Amino acid sequence: MFGQKDTYLAEIGVSGGVSFYKGDGSSSLFSNLQPVYGGLLRYNINPAFALCFDLSRTSIKGSYIDSNVTYTFKNQNDALDVLVEFNFFDLEQIKNNDNQERKLSPYIFAGYGLLKYSYENQSKLNPQFPFGIGLKYKLKNRWNLNLQWTNRVLFADDMEGKAQLNDKFKLNGSNFFNNDVLSGITLSVTFDFLKKPCNCHGSLNNRL
Repeated sequence: MFGQKDTYLAEIGVSGGVSFYKGDGSSSLFSNLQPVYGGLLRYNINPAFALCFDLSRTSIKGSYIDSNVTYTFKNQNDALDVLVEFNFFDLEQIKNNDNQERKLSPYIFAGYGLLKYSYENQSKLNPQFPFGIGLKYKLKNRWNLNLQWTNRVLFADDMEGKAQLNDKFKLNGSNFFNNDVLSGITLSVTFDFLKKPCNCHGSLNNRL
C-alpha cells in the first residue's frame, strides 16, 4: 500500500511552435510560417480518454493579386479549443501488477472551438472544428511533453480579414473543406496536479 505510486487526474502547461494557414491568400502547406504560443488544461478521464482546453495565439500572413496589383495581409488569431483526446497506450502502467511504465503514446483528438480575428478592422468570432494527432511523453517528477499537429477548419472563408477574399472563388457551402484552415505544430510542457484518490483501504484520499 505504501509503495503505490501517485497518479494525477489533471495537467496544466504552456505550448509553443509554428503555424500556417491554407486559404485564398496561401494555398501551400508550411508556407508563411508564424510563431504560435498558448496554454492548456487537461483532465485525464481514464488512461484512454482525456478532455483538454487549449488557448493559443498566432497570426496568418499571405498575399493575393487583384487587377494585377499584389496585396499582402497579416491577421492575428486567437483560438479556444475544447478537445476530446484518445490515447493509444496507457501511460500509467502496462499491466495492473507490472511496475514497468509506458513512457510514450500517440493520440488523436477532435472537438469544437472558437476563433477570434479581425475582419475589415472589426473583431469577429467564428466557430471552428479542431482535430489532429499528437505524441505524449511521460517525464519523471510529474512533468510531460506533448508534440501535436492541430488543424482548425473555420466555418467561414474570411480569416484573412479582407472582404476581397471572402468567398473569392464562390465555393462557400459547396464543400466544408473549402473554408480557411489554420494549422499548427506545437510542443507543450505540462505539470501533473490533482492527485488521484488511493483505492487502498485506510487511505485519507488526499489531493494536492
